[in-house]
Amino acid sequence: MEQALAADNARLQKRIEQSARATQLADRAYNEQRGRCDWESIARDMDMPLIECLRLFDASLSTVPMRSLHNITDWSAEDLSTLKSFVTEHFSAATVNEWRLVGVYMNVEHNDCSMAYSICTFSRITPDLYKAITQHRNDGLKWKDIFEKYPIFGTLKLFYNAYYRSKESSGSKPKAPHIKWSDADTCKIKELVQTYYKPGNRRELLIQAQKAFPNRSKGSIRGRIGQTKDKVMVITNDDMDCVNKLVEVYGKDWERIGHEIDGTARRAQRIWSRHQERQNATLAWTDDELDILRKCIRDGVGMAEASRLIGTKSW
Repeated sequence: MEQALAADNARLQKRIEQSARATQLADRAYNEQRGRCDWESIARDMDMPLIECLRLFDASLSTVPMRSLHNITDWSAEDLSTLKSFVTEHFSAATVNEWRLVGVYMNVEHNDCSMAYSICTFSRITPDLYKAITQHRNDGLKWKDIFEKYPIFGTLKLFYNAYYRSKESSGSKPKAPHIKWSDADTCKIKELVQTYYKPGNRRELLIQAQKAFPNRSKGSIRGRIGQTKDKVMVITNDDMDCVNKLVEVYGKDWERIGHEIDGTARRAQRIWSRHQERQNATLAWTDDELDILRKCIRDGVGMAEASRLIGTKSW
């Protein structure tokens, strides 16, 4: 029994060390110009399969800034080509967890990766892509040059025909009037994001936003949420240090601290939780934590759920 426990401890310690090393290598291999890490070189340095290296990566301990590519027009031709090649090579039918690995590889939120891959695979002209192509045509670009910017179709002819099919269908529908977002509207969206946003699940946030803005389209609301979330939900080291000092002064009076940081009580709690995770990540593992982690591994529990059960370590 003692030998089995010792073997488990050795495997767990090795896994923790591998995760830390993969994350450190990712920070060093980050290419600011490309906006992502060179995971192939990381896999070579660790002498491990590429997918296993992606699983080891711990975003909570990394300094790599995640990119925001909500619209297909935000993706470069090189990124689209890399995304399509990577998914085709490694995943025949990607699951949610596998899309998360795609997100780590591309350094983009996995939902945005899924959206871009779907458009590449099924060759759809989205409204934002149609608008961008039209603008390029108005600027005098040739079809060949535009096609090189968005190589999501097999041939130039398919690209050309898809655009004009989209033009015909869009011309048969009355164009909805554009309503600008006021400062008050943006503040309301900010409050909703801080209150209802959960990573990987925007359903409740979208429902509440539609109730608050019944005269706006779902697409318009979704776009404003995406823009606001990227600004609101980012937590910096300065944020964590500031909230830590305020907790020392006011205790866990989240309403007061939220007011002091020009945010909400919920955001103050989120920053405090992230601060605690950062501290716990540097602490040694206790016997109780290791017991829980061993049980999770035996039962096939995912790392995210294991982190929640342990409560003191991040994934």
